[in-house]
Amino acid sequence: MKQLFVIGVLITCISCFQSENKNNRVVKTILVVLAHPDDETAFGPILSRFANENKEVYLVIATDGRYGVEDHAGISSGDRLAAIRKEETICASEILGINPPIFLEAHDSFGILSGINEYFEQTTQLKNTISRLIEEINPDVIMTFGPDGDTGHLDHKGISDLVTEIIVRNQGWYEKYPLYYLAWPKEKEFWIPQGELTNLNYVDLQYRNVHLKYNQKDQSTFFESLHCYKSQFTSKDIDLWIMAEKKDTTYTMYFREFSINNQVKTTL
Repeated sequence: MKQLFVIGVLITCISCFQSENKNNRVVKTILVVLAHPDDETAFGPILSRFANENKEVYLVIATDGRYGVEDHAGISSGDRLAAIRKEETICASEILGINPPIFLEAHDSFGILSGINEYFEQTTQLKNTISRLIEEINPDVIMTFGPDGDTGHLDHKGISDLVTEIIVRNQGWYEKYPLYYLAWPKEKEFWIPQGELTNLNYVDLQYRNVHLKYNQKDQSTFFESLHCYKSQFTSKDIDLWIMAEKKDTTYTMYFREFSINNQVKTTL
């Protein structure tokens, strides 16, 4: 995932996740479910903040990243690249201060490259495993990508779909496990033009109903973690990323709370 993450916005916080969820329970345990090793970079500053607040953060990575080949690294797709990317995410998690990542080791694209039957098998297994992890970890909140897929990556959209499906197919889980989608502001394009380094999808301000602050220490820790991803980013990539991030002075990340209106209607 070759991309830079910045927040170029000049707006104030109107709704904050802070330390309580919609059921007014103190948030102590957070489960973040993502697609690839290195997807956690999209959440880096806020993960560092949570760790500094002594919250328990569990990171689940659905695929092994075996097809995430970058020319500069000179590593072919396959088991070796998957193993390296796993170590990179372990490295970053240690720096961020969160729990060791949980790897589910599905193949990139959830097996679709091997055929539709493999896709159905892997996605079914992922849903079962993620459901079990949710029950075991019993998080106060769950975070993942939104239906926009962050950069529009099919795997990002796929993991969003899977997590959302898990929540809505289990009675009481919507109330028990509040779900939050990462939501980028359009203003980010001011710092990184679309199509140059990334194709970022964004969410309109009125729907970004959770604004989470982080501080300079959280950001610095995140910057340090970027150096773990040597198979994915060159030193120049990381320098440009950090330079872009420093242009933002809002120190804010945005999310959208998954919401359902349970009122039954008999008309559209």
